[in-house]
Amino acid sequence: MENMPALEEACVWITSGVTQKFLKPLTSVHRLSLWLSLSELVHLDLYTLAEGWWDLLTCMLQDSPKLRFLKLTNRKLRSESKETPIGWRPSSSVPECLLSSIEAFVWIGYNGRQRDREMTTFVLKNATCLKTATFSPDSTDLEEKYQMLKVLASVPTTSASSQLLFD
Repeated sequence: MENMPALEEACVWITSGVTQKFLKPLTSVHRLSLWLSLSELVHLDLYTLAEGWWDLLTCMLQDSPKLRFLKLTNRKLRSESKETPIGWRPSSSVPECLLSSIEAFVWIGYNGRQRDREMTTFVLKNATCLKTATFSPDSTDLEEKYQMLKVLASVPTTSASSQLLFD
């Protein structure tokens, strides 16, 4: 596959062997539909740059039963709203990966907004194999970081051996 700068729309079915080399030519597409087989996915890095990322995360958790490592990275500008956009709702059923495989959860640029807390609580309460949950807040204010830590530390976890880490 080669670069296709004039491509307006693409629908791609991927069942295995996804590589950067394969995906790079698709970056100029204006409308992209991806059909992925996520049953073998064990490591997910998701950048939370676009509205609707929480829906993508929910779908990926539901379709990735072997997922062991989940990393969310928020690198938005500080001037943006303190509240997570309305839209994320916990899944009606707990994804299999939370019940049987996720061992590490990392959130870089954690803001501690209400929906962020709800999502974090959902993961911490349901991840039975969780070993570490690491949060690196976006804020540099010590009092704000302390308040975030207090809230996160108060969330009961299902995994008896999980550690909450705060960078």
